Amino acid sequence: MVYQSRIFHLFKPKTTFFQLGKAEVIYGLKMRLFLMILFSAVIFALEGLMGIGSTSISRTLTIDPKGVFEWHKALFVMGKILSGIIYSIGILYIAPLAFSVFADVSYRKLVVIQVFVLFILLIEHITYFPLVLWLDLDWYSSPLSFGVIGQYITTTPFLIALLGSLSIFKIWGIYIQYKGLCSLSEKKRVPLLILVIVVNLIFWGIISLLTDIDFYRLF
Repeated sequence: MVYQSRIFHLFKPKTTFFQLGKAEVIYGLKMRLFLMILFSAVIFALEGLMGIGSTSISRTLTIDPKGVFEWHKALFVMGKILSGIIYSIGILYIAPLAFSVFADVSYRKLVVIQVFVLFILLIEHITYFPLVLWLDLDWYSSPLSFGVIGQYITTTPFLIALLGSLSIFKIWGIYIQYKGLCSLSEKKRVPLLILVIVVNLIFWGIISLLTDIDFYRLF
């Protein structure tokens, strides 16, 4: 059976994962991977242009000459583009490694699942745009996440960012991963759910840790 990789198969997971499980050949995956990495780079570039996550360079406005600040801003945007590429590669290629080891599922089929997950997470990044443009808020203050609650219960930046990472989009992504693994793996459901949660917590923890680092002080 041939499975054709398409993004909008995301919205019919039961049928999609049944077909994926039966597939012997996956068609169109390389192109989807390239497009998703490109899409991620573009989204992160737009974030950079709008200043999302630019707290560390914003403080230079009052102390740096205009030319120096513009150079810092250009470097920041280039860094965001690189971050977008690394972010997408991590989701598409690294997460499936953990799943394939513990869930005994074809790595290539797990990558197909992660294409869906990356698409969901990039949609979440798009929702950050109105937060900046209209409300002047950081990404972890999204009303679609637990970040707002986190800011009421703690002042620790890492914990705020970690709670901000837990959103309805992340829960949607976990659901897709869990349903995919349940359809493709013969393992029991509870261990698969634990595996998905642990892998995601590690990923969110890394993102939150990077958010908490003041890179401007490193240079």
